[in-house]
Amino acid sequence: MAAMKLGACMQCVKFLLFGFNALFWLMGLSVLAVGIWARIQFSDYMKLSSHDYATAAYILIGIGFLIAIIGFIGCCGALKEHTCLLKTFGVILGLLFLVELGTAITGYIFRSEIKTGLSDGLDTALKDYPEQGFKDAWNDMQKNLKCCGSRNYTDWFMVAWAGPNTKNGSVPESCCKDTKVKSCNLEVLSHPETINSEQGCYGAAVKYFEDKLVIIGGVALGLAVFQLIGIAFSCCLASTLHNNLKYELV
Repeated sequence: MAAMKLGACMQCVKFLLFGFNALFWLMGLSVLAVGIWARIQFSDYMKLSSHDYATAAYILIGIGFLIAIIGFIGCCGALKEHTCLLKTFGVILGLLFLVELGTAITGYIFRSEIKTGLSDGLDTALKDYPEQGFKDAWNDMQKNLKCCGSRNYTDWFMVAWAGPNTKNGSVPESCCKDTKVKSCNLEVLSHPETINSEQGCYGAAVKYFEDKLVIIGGVALGLAVFQLIGIAFSCCLASTLHNNLKYELV
């Protein structure tokens, strides 16, 4: 398609749309990177829930990849003044917006089930602590979130976390505030102040994820506004190009 002469206003829209899509492409790569990071970073924690939260990371990876592709299509459409590409870009962007909106609403509706899944998973994983995968996940969580047990440190008193040689009133070493203090995990009843006895890992994990969700929600809101602007720009430019083509054919 031969390049059509655009007015100054539409030329401005064209370059704004190109700049928008360049940023959109970079945002797609960023979301893709966050999805990969989340899959790797939380791979152990995911074992401690009765739900498969790895799906959320894969959704992020998929959305990031799709956004990057859409951004590339939008850049090509804007530079080449290609009506079909611009329309395709606008439609896909609109569909992606609806998918993201649906995902956010679903997550909000089922937030209590997500918390229940985490709670049930932690209770079950306490008994599985002797298994290496669960042991690593528990130790990482208790060290990083400075917590102990599921609801509180006494949860460990109910399970043989160290096998048949488990000492009564003891907890894993990862509960200790200072792991360099020898045997602090074996003297919990007399010295509870030496461990992270103030909070259980369920409450700590919920707070951790809620804090992260505030950031993710803010980014998602910004992305949604960005998408709506992109849809408006692409429709405006595509409509102008289409009208110019009809005018030239008359």
